[in-house]
Amino acid sequence: MRSTSTAQAIPRPPRRLELVLLAGVSVSLLGAYAPVLAGLIRDWATDANYHHGFLIPVVSAYLLWSRRTAWRNAEATHHALGLLGLVFAAGLLILGTAGAEVFTQRIGFLASLGSLVLLLFGWRRFTLALFPIAFLLLAIPLPYVLYYGLTAPLQALAAKFAVSGLEVLGVPVFAQGNVLHLPETSLEVAEACSGIRSLYAFLAIGALVAYFTRIPWPGRVLIFALAIPLSVAGNAFRVWGSGLGAYLVGPEVTRGTVHELFGLLVFIVSLGILILIKRGARSLWSPAA
Repeated sequence: MRSTSTAQAIPRPPRRLELVLLAGVSVSLLGAYAPVLAGLIRDWATDANYHHGFLIPVVSAYLLWSRRTAWRNAEATHHALGLLGLVFAAGLLILGTAGAEVFTQRIGFLASLGSLVLLLFGWRRFTLALFPIAFLLLAIPLPYVLYYGLTAPLQALAAKFAVSGLEVLGVPVFAQGNVLHLPETSLEVAEACSGIRSLYAFLAIGALVAYFTRIPWPGRVLIFALAIPLSVAGNAFRVWGSGLGAYLVGPEVTRGTVHELFGLLVFIVSLGILILIKRGARSLWSPAA
């Protein structure tokens, strides 16, 4: 019997015609999304929360390159579902343009990439490209509604954790909103201290760690999911450490080189914990020998 994937496959045209088709569709896709991509690159360059966007496509390209042998060996067909995917992606582009919502347009671009791979190269090669394409989601800035919906709770959580931790150590402190009042100074848990940057970084690292950990998918999902609370906890600890440093040394430790080095130290420790989580997940979900 023929598999479902084969039954839905479209016969491949001659090689030369196939290359012409690929070039034509790619040029059309880039032309349609040129303003969207230009705006995305502009956001990467101007918003410090998304400077990592320049790195994400490079990592995705490497992930594809690392699977080049499997790609060559995979059966190449054309899959009809790719056409439906392109129609859906076009609908997202039209909807996003009509509503002036760039997030929808950018998601449409990724949907177009995946659909194009499925249409021109078939299901097996699509599965090889799925994670590298999905990884590009981390280069897309959040919609402002969602961004500000996350930053405010994260700021409040970091401030609350810092106050509780300082009180345990006997440090006199009280919070007024997101402002921590200490005997000699006051510290604001500003928007930049919400942890959005570190959250994006840990989502990317968690996704890569999960991808390269050869265990069943529930374990990989757990690794990726735990990267979120780990990032939030690390940022809260960083705010607490800044408050403690300001109390013991002075407000100068909350800015400049010392502040940056402390943030780097917290990030490294959090990364080490993530590696331990990976090892624990691998010990639980290792395939039977």
